[in-house]
Amino acid sequence: MRRLLLLMLLWLPLVTFGQEIAGSWHGTLEMGNTKLRLLLHFTQEGDTWRATMDSPDQGVRGIPVDSVAVTPLGVTLISKALQMTYTAGFLGENLVGLFTQGGASLSLMLQRGTGEPRHRPQNPVKPYPYHSEEVHFMSRDGVTQLYGTLTRPEMEGRYPAVVLVTGSGTQNRDEELMEHRPFLVLADRLTRAGYAVLRYDDRGYNATPEELERLQGSTTEHLMLDALGAFDWLREQPTIDAARIGIAGHSEGGTIAFMAAAQEAEMAFLISLAGMMVRGDQLLVTQNCALLLQSGMPQSLVEAYGTALERLYAAWHTLSPEEIVAKKEQLVAEATAGVQLPEPLRQNLYKLCDMAQNPWMYYFVRLDPTEAIRGLGARPCLAVNGTKDLQVDAEENLGRLKELLGERKGQTIRAYEGLNHLMQPCTTGAVTEYAQIETTIDEQLLADLVIWLQENVTIMK
Repeated sequence: MRRLLLLMLLWLPLVTFGQEIAGSWHGTLEMGNTKLRLLLHFTQEGDTWRATMDSPDQGVRGIPVDSVAVTPLGVTLISKALQMTYTAGFLGENLVGLFTQGGASLSLMLQRGTGEPRHRPQNPVKPYPYHSEEVHFMSRDGVTQLYGTLTRPEMEGRYPAVVLVTGSGTQNRDEELMEHRPFLVLADRLTRAGYAVLRYDDRGYNATPEELERLQGSTTEHLMLDALGAFDWLREQPTIDAARIGIAGHSEGGTIAFMAAAQEAEMAFLISLAGMMVRGDQLLVTQNCALLLQSGMPQSLVEAYGTALERLYAAWHTLSPEEIVAKKEQLVAEATAGVQLPEPLRQNLYKLCDMAQNPWMYYFVRLDPTEAIRGLGARPCLAVNGTKDLQVDAEENLGRLKELLGERKGQTIRAYEGLNHLMQPCTTGAVTEYAQIETTIDEQLLADLVIWLQENVTIMK
């Protein structure tokens, strides 16, 4: 790192003073085998400079920068939320400097413009051979309005319909992540096959500050009410066959599909893509251990951390969020009794205690979908996972689903070899791979989804 600083000093005589910095700049952070693209957008209001940052590979845009200092030599940026500092000088037409976050420092060169978008060959291209319209509807909670897109075949008739439900986190109707748009791809394939598809932005997406404040207490149960609101709206549409409406969800959305089916007897079918079928705390322990092992952490240490997590989460089933925070010293001590953990992992347990104050997290840890799954009855169900999914383990979750459902006609449970949590063909299953893979959804899976629907949900015209 000292060598890099010396090189920066040597560049100073080459600096062009008074460079114009307004506009967009792009660059790539390289951390071992991981490459993370960043975009910075600079604007000037009088004598004041402002900036925002995007992380396209993480699907995050508009991150505010708290402090922006622009001089003839370069820029210094500080983001308190990210604990990030970027100090750079001009080198010809580029900005070159140090990006520091969480104690780590990496070199980062920025070039003008937004850079080339990643190749996503499965994204459909307009004009589409079907009808597409912007719609809005009310959640079954009676107070939250949601916005989405309905696609349906152009031919006359009443069509079976599918509601698409995203995974955890506030996402848009395309479930956009790292320039992948899985729900756009899925809606396109299903609509071309003869099905109407409703996909919608999650509650809180592009919401006003007032609306965000109202939605702060939202949990998976509220998201289920949103999905049921989409179901209710479709039932009233003249082009939709009300007896042939189902829900297809990804990740948390796959669990929501079962929860919604338990609440709505008239829901005709459901599809779960990498959905959680075990209790929330069990999933999080398995997920954490898988990701830590994949990162190279020794097996013994991963097992120790998993034991501590199990003990800590057990308290969430008997204590309120306020009690968990108040007793965190005691809870962490009990969770780590007889377990040797390095300090960073131990500190993470304290942070988890604080996260109990997040309504979504507290609900999710305690969420058990068992009764919802048992309530499916004889309705057609397709549940799939990838064998390289590090976030929702295929063997654990599909095994639990088979145990609960048994063998029933029209209910298909399948693990796809070599697919990750996004249902992409992959090498390792690591989250850092998602952006590098051009395929958005495995082609064989897309074909199988259409075949399953054709076999279990008749197209009525």
